[in-house]
Amino acid sequence: MKTVGYDLTFVSEMEGRTGEEVFALGLLKGLYELGKSSNIVVFSNSQMKKNFQKAYPGLHVVEFRKTGKKFYKKRLRRYIKKHPVDVVYYPHVQKHMNTKLPCTVAATVHGMNSKDVPKRDRRKTFAKIKELDLIFAAGELVKEEILVRHRHLPSESVKIICNPLVDIRSGVEIVLKKKFILSVNSDSEQKNLIAILKSFNKIQNEIPHDLVVIGDTDEKGRAYRYIKRTGLKDRVIVTGVINRDILFGYYRNADLFVNASRYRGFGYTPLEAMACGSKVLSVKMPAMTKPDGIECDEYINNPHNYNEIANKMLIVLSRETDRDYLRKRADRLMDIYSVEKAAAAYAGFLGIGEEK
Repeated sequence: MKTVGYDLTFVSEMEGRTGEEVFALGLLKGLYELGKSSNIVVFSNSQMKKNFQKAYPGLHVVEFRKTGKKFYKKRLRRYIKKHPVDVVYYPHVQKHMNTKLPCTVAATVHGMNSKDVPKRDRRKTFAKIKELDLIFAAGELVKEEILVRHRHLPSESVKIICNPLVDIRSGVEIVLKKKFILSVNSDSEQKNLIAILKSFNKIQNEIPHDLVVIGDTDEKGRAYRYIKRTGLKDRVIVTGVINRDILFGYYRNADLFVNASRYRGFGYTPLEAMACGSKVLSVKMPAMTKPDGIECDEYINNPHNYNEIANKMLIVLSRETDRDYLRKRADRLMDIYSVEKAAAAYAGFLGIGEEK
């Protein structure tokens, strides 16, 4: 049977702090529940080893005290020489990943643009994609981006497996004094949080809602400065990073979720919002248009047109809510983007459970 070395050294908590961490942890859970644990060796940091072993009894977890660049360049290669695996799988592309190993190397690409990769490193990081033996793209647009950057790659070499919706749950009940609009975003340039703030500012006197912003925001960043300068502190609630139980509570209690991202890689947070039964206004993301025609409530055509965003926020808020439609849409999303389907697809392409 083939054995896969699964890199989770970058994960620091079982909930996952980023979308890529949530994906990596969800896929591991899916593979475990499919009975593939005997084919997986998880590479973990010291902090997480016991957590993985407790969550997945019988899972083979190898601890590395030194992670990051030293792990990828030296310790991983040294381990594989002593304990051969058939495939090393990276759940995301990052600048130190080692693509020159004595085995098949696979990775999932979530997008060709990342706030976590400085511009000076981006070219080198994504150049490594062409060195991979197996390339997985999180959506059709991501595949197109890969092929545009690496024109020598044949189309069939890039496999599309959409990111699953991981561990969608009821969450805790969120009770605020006022109704609210929700945005789950960092204040990075590509996430375009400033567009939501400026659009909300245009209509704040026409609606009873506050705006709740969840995510990694810098108190010295553009978004905070704008809130302070325009006097929006009493109408905008910035929570920072929160745990997923509280996040799902916000999703389920929001009157509207808004996403104005400049970069349209997959669309994870709008999907989560729809899966929780929320109305959604978003730029068009691959996750919403394929497969099976999943649509959000309104689309933003130009994420830099604040008048358009503001007007469409008003349109969706004023539209009568069809709870039955929202529930059926959520159920369909959970079926299309199920963890089980994604795990089965990865198991097939990685050869887990097959004879060598």
